[in-house]
Amino acid sequence: MVDLALIMKAEKARSPTKGALATLDDVLDRYRQSPEFSKLAESTKRDYRLWLDRISEKFGQAPIAAFEDQRMRTEIIDWRNTWADQPRTADKASVTMATVLGWAQGEGILPVNIATGIRQLHHVNKADQIWEDRHWEAMRGSKDKNGRSLYSDHLDRALRLASLTGLRLGDLVRVAWEDVGEKAIILTTRKRKGRAIIPILPDLRGLLDSIGTGAGPILRNSRGEPWTESGLGSVFQKAKPDGFDRTMHDLRGTYATWLAMRGLTDEEIARTIGWTAKRISEIRSRYVDEARVIVSMVERLSA
Repeated sequence: MVDLALIMKAEKARSPTKGALATLDDVLDRYRQSPEFSKLAESTKRDYRLWLDRISEKFGQAPIAAFEDQRMRTEIIDWRNTWADQPRTADKASVTMATVLGWAQGEGILPVNIATGIRQLHHVNKADQIWEDRHWEAMRGSKDKNGRSLYSDHLDRALRLASLTGLRLGDLVRVAWEDVGEKAIILTTRKRKGRAIIPILPDLRGLLDSIGTGAGPILRNSRGEPWTESGLGSVFQKAKPDGFDRTMHDLRGTYATWLAMRGLTDEEIARTIGWTAKRISEIRSRYVDEARVIVSMVERLSA
């Protein structure tokens, strides 16, 4: 077990103060005021602030020079492991620390980033997934312990709009009637600050017509108010039946597959959804081409 106190004492004695920055708390304060932090989405900032505070609580008084010592990497991993029973949370701890130290390295405050490359605890299948008919049926049949449906019309409209636009959750709750044109929905995305141009094909037009027209955000909750990102995400989580293995983000892959089935090229889909053509090609081979092979086989055997 590495002695954090001994490292801090030794490095404080060994290393002179680097300008006005003496401790990691000074680095954290500088990072919070940096352009890199300012340009993050508000939801990301909220998450980072939580973890910056946790880093400060554990390491804030450590001298900056301590983070040039590879032994401190062990301390970071041990701290990360306090959330070992929550792998996603644990990974946020080490990733945020690596982000801060990487920023400090880029600013010339530190010569190295000792937190880079810490192995993550949470492992997932990175392959894109889509919602198939069975997933929609499971959601629509979701009920609480008293037999009441958990799947509201308001949630249904949101999920269908996501599947027909490929928008991320943060953009889904923002897309407004003012963004809807005759041929396409055009809006500036929150994450990349780029312009998304979403073709209005018949299925999407039918959904928009069924919702009606108005001003402001298209999607509304049961009170008639615009959804918030956290509100819609929470309602979705509560409505999921036990064992449901799809996320709202998987509706982006669903949209990509839907466009592929309608004849768009990988490059066209990539421009629309903001993915690489290679990623589109992979999801096409997994779902679209496989489905066509099965349909063709059934047709031949039934002839």
